[in-house]
Amino acid sequence: MGKKIIIIGSRRRDSEEDFRLVFDTFKEYYKDGDQIISGGCPKGGDHFAEIIASRMGLTEENGGLVIHRPIKPNGPTWVYAKAFYERNTVVAQETDEDSVVLACVAVDRTGGTEDTIRKIKRHGKMNLQNLRLV
Repeated sequence: MGKKIIIIGSRRRDSEEDFRLVFDTFKEYYKDGDQIISGGCPKGGDHFAEIIASRMGLTEENGGLVIHRPIKPNGPTWVYAKAFYERNTVVAQETDEDSVVLACVAVDRTGGTEDTIRKIKRHGKMNLQNLRLV
């Protein structure tokens, strides 16, 4: 198995131009045998990860794609938000010394993508030179 390429990003960055930036950056790093990790959001970087995986023939079934979809609990908004931030922790814990993270960040640098980046840094397993902000 190759390295993990973790693709994350703000739901506010969901344009065709954003996708192209992420895909072009992905192609700089991807080698046969690499695996894409996604957080499973239907917009932004997570969605781009699934599109890229599909184009590359990487699936959950063949081990080329891992999606950490948050479990959507019933209850007030804060319970729902907590589930998403817990998912960010799981994605961050996927990193190892060879991982590459492609982060399609929001202009204001707030939200779940930033939470995931902070958790990746705290996890301390990844070479931070492989953290690419797109």
